[in-house]
Amino acid sequence: MQKKIIWLLLGTSFLWILFDFGKSYFPGTETNETGTVSLETATPEAQEGISIGQLAYDFELKDMSGNAVKLSDYRGKKVFLNFWASWCPPCKAEMPHLQAFSEEQEDVVVLGVNVTSSESNPDNAALFLEDNAISFLNLYGTERVFDQYQVQSLPTSYLIGSDGKIYERIIGAVTKDILEAKFSMIK
Repeated sequence: MQKKIIWLLLGTSFLWILFDFGKSYFPGTETNETGTVSLETATPEAQEGISIGQLAYDFELKDMSGNAVKLSDYRGKKVFLNFWASWCPPCKAEMPHLQAFSEEQEDVVVLGVNVTSSESNPDNAALFLEDNAISFLNLYGTERVFDQYQVQSLPTSYLIGSDGKIYERIIGAVTKDILEAKFSMIK
């Protein structure tokens, strides 16, 4: 009988720890009774960060023509933020999908950020885009932005809603169909 009580207390403690961890793992969100994380309950004044429900870190980078572009310039629109490099095989594979998606979507901005520090020559990014007829906006990245967005493998992407909040982080290549399905569920 004593063993059953001890196991019950241990099990209850374990479940409490799991529940409490779930709340802290997704700041600004709550978990409903089914265990689904809800962004609807996020605090209206979310902090900047890269966790689901947080406002995406703002940055200002140069595009391939040298013009300054801020992420916050696209507030009010959905954004697919994609970190890539010209030497990266999965990045190369997903680029045609990103191009097709950007051509068909009016309410989603595809924004590429080249991991310039990983290129053997910074000109490789612009040459890659030109050779592959990639016309969506691409920027030269900085170490600060890579660190903020925790870019450790390529490609790394973020789905950002029109409210500027992060809805998902994707590590690895995506297809046009995946993007269409995911963005259909984001406001």
